[in-house]
Amino acid sequence: MIRSRGYKEGDYKKIIDFLREIYKINKNQHCWLPSRWEYAEHLVNPLYIERGYSSWEKFIRIWEARGEIVAVAHKEDTCNAFLQVRPDYRNLEEEMINWVEDNIYEVIETETGEERKSVIWVNESDSYRKNLVADFGFEKGDTGCYLNMQKLDEEYRPDLPEGYSIGGDQELNLLKRYNVIHKSFHPESEDLKKVPGHFLKMLEAPMYRPDLDIVIESKDGAFASSCIIWYDQVLKIGMFEPVGTHPDYLRRGLGREVIIEGLRRLKELGAERAYVEAYGDKRYGFYKSAGFESQDIDYPFIKVK
Repeated sequence: MIRSRGYKEGDYKKIIDFLREIYKINKNQHCWLPSRWEYAEHLVNPLYIERGYSSWEKFIRIWEARGEIVAVAHKEDTCNAFLQVRPDYRNLEEEMINWVEDNIYEVIETETGEERKSVIWVNESDSYRKNLVADFGFEKGDTGCYLNMQKLDEEYRPDLPEGYSIGGDQELNLLKRYNVIHKSFHPESEDLKKVPGHFLKMLEAPMYRPDLDIVIESKDGAFASSCIIWYDQVLKIGMFEPVGTHPDYLRRGLGREVIIEGLRRLKELGAERAYVEAYGDKRYGFYKSAGFESQDIDYPFIKVK
């Protein structure tokens, strides 16, 4: 007997455990890593709430068999949907796609008026789901998101340019910490004068560790590059998210070195693998230079109706 229901209090840990179980079955990232779910809950969701959107919890649907989670459909931002399914329950995916179309979309203006746009992300090697979303009228987008991994079986020693040092294993200036990552993704913006609430919410996440919140500092005290690593002690894996370099300090190799330092710390903690996602070919090339190899690519499949 399979039933579906909305998200409720207490489901957070159940979904984390469900994703851990699927990771053990798949041995790769055909579904979200548990740490990505935590990052979405504690940073992405609060960020979109600050921007005036509803909490993502109302856009999470759970399917259960005998009281155990076997599938989850959910959004991450406005219209991007993801399907997490146990391999032996893939027959649920038609129902899940129907639910996505009815619940996860944004209204856009087209030549014919207002229409709904939905996006489902699908792994390139997943022929079953690619054919299924195509049958529903979804069309593949152009730019994919690489799923990258490396085994932590080397010695990692960062090699910084003269005048730079590693920080992040002590208390950080949170405003400087936030602005380096903010400017790396929004170089045209001004530095903020106050730490946003969504960033403070991230610091409360169970997997957040100050010793894995790493910065490279210039000799004048500026934060030049940074990364945060989410370490899952149960699976012994780390996920880098986000990674960025301040636009004033680009093309000095600092992004690669902050990753190398992160890999070193992960290995010291007993981690066996590290993961990072990269949107587009350019970002993938950057992570490849730090030893990551692509396992597969997720592509957006888009439908406007």
